Amino acid sequence: MVVKEKRGRRRYIAFETDKRTSDEELLSFFTSVLSPKGIKSPKMIQFDGKRGIFRCPPSDKERILKAVEERRGLPIIVVTLSTSGTLRTLREKYFPDEQNLG
Repeated sequence: MVVKEKRGRRRYIAFETDKRTSDEELLSFFTSVLSPKGIKSPKMIQFDGKRGIFRCPPSDKERILKAVEERRGLPIIVVTLSTSGTLRTLREKYFPDEQNLG
C-alpha cells in the first residue's frame, strides 16, 4: 500500500496578507474564520510574515477558500494566491530566493 493511500492526498495553498503579520495573528485569523464553519485549522508549512503556504485535505480545500474569501471585520486580510498538489511548485513560484539557501 502506498503512503498516499493511507493518509490521503494533500493540497497546498499559497496566500498573502495585506500587512506584516505575526504567527499568532495569523493563527487567530484562521481560527476565527474556520471554527464557526466546523473546519479544522490547516497546517502551516511556511510563513515569512507576509506570504505563506498551508496544507489541508482536498475535502476541505473549497470550504477553506470560500471561508477565507468571506472574511469581514477582521484586522488582517488574507488573499489566496494559488493551490497545488505539490509543495515544491508553490515554493518555486512564491519563495524562489529560499530555494537557493538549502
